[in-house]
Parts: sequence; structure tokens; C-alpha cells
Amino acid sequence: MKKKYRVPLVWQMWGCAYIEAESKEEAIEYALGSDCPLPDGDYLDDSILLDDTTPIEISEIETV
Repeated sequence: MKKKYRVPLVWQMWGCAYIEAESKEEAIEYALGSDCPLPDGDYLDDSILLDDTTPIEISEIETV
């Protein structure tokens, strides 16, 4: 019988943020900061990896 597992993954996305700023440097600073919302994006092909930096371990999920 098959089991169900929780597997932590990471992947990359790409997209463009449209930012109003006084200069290119200010726009980049804002874009890389935590106040800038992430733009809609597209999956970067072949970027999925097992996330071995998280404390979440691969574990079996109990099913009822």
C-alpha cells in the first residue's frame, strides 16, 4: 500500500515588479526589501530542489 509523505521543496520564480522611485538605485533597494510585494511570476524550469535548509523533515503523513 502506498504511503503519503511531506517533502519540503524550494523552487525559483521570475517576474517583474513595477516600482515608482526617484532613481534606479532606489527602485532596486525597494524591490529587494521586505516592503515590496512579490510580483506574479513564472516557474523557472528545472529549479525545484529538496529543501535541506529547513528544520522540516521528510515525514510520513498519517491518513485516516
